[in-house]
Amino acid sequence: MTQEALETALTRAERALARIERVAEQVGRRGDGEERLREKVRTAIAELDQIIRKVEA
Repeated sequence: MTQEALETALTRAERALARIERVAEQVGRRGDGEERLREKVRTAIAELDQIIRKVEA
């Protein structure tokens, strides 16, 4: 994997983690949506898994 591809993958991972943090804050303020939060986390983790697989390839 090239340096540019690695940087792109890391940027995507950082954005995914930022999305998790934003949703967690929103759910915490509203006090609802635990299942919604779980789904968002599952989606973000799946995206991170894809990035990791690309980096390892």
